[in-house]
Amino acid sequence: MADMKPIIMVVDDQPDFIEGVKLILESEGYEVWTANNGQVALNDLHTSFKNRRQSGSNGQKNSKFLPDLILADIMMPVLDGYGLHEKVRGNPFLSHIPFVFLTAKTEDSDVRHGKELGADDYLAKPCQPDDLLATVRGKLKRNSQRRAMTAQFMGNPSRPSAAGIFVIVAIIVVIIVLTILFTLFVIG
Repeated sequence: MADMKPIIMVVDDQPDFIEGVKLILESEGYEVWTANNGQVALNDLHTSFKNRRQSGSNGQKNSKFLPDLILADIMMPVLDGYGLHEKVRGNPFLSHIPFVFLTAKTEDSDVRHGKELGADDYLAKPCQPDDLLATVRGKLKRNSQRRAMTAQFMGNPSRPSAAGIFVIVAIIVVIIVLTILFTLFVIG
């Protein structure tokens, strides 16, 4: 599983732009999912999640069922990037996915608005391939670090944690000490 390619979802209504971004990302070893508007992307996310829950990972090329990162334009028909961002962040099964706006809306007020919504980053179109890749790598690295920290603190739920064992031992020791003190002072 460790050798699975990270999945990047690219959402944009310009087919040529999607193909260019897809080519850049695939040349770096990423798997790329595409959608031509926010609603199609949202439908794909829900379908992928639902199919995975129903069938498991058997028979799938990549057993991951959600992308590791979403790159989305803002100005799109049906459901724009802002709407997609809102729906992704509002869904507990999707909200953990890093979300980057990649858009031609580059006015300071647009950038501020995107950041205030909680987007993980904001890239202006057209952007240099190196800038795109640096952002993708950075977001994937940060997401990986977050997952590692969660695993470190959550641990394996089937095994008792070291902290839990420590607390139980401490409680037992306190009970023993209190029993001894009670015995010494009340009985003795």
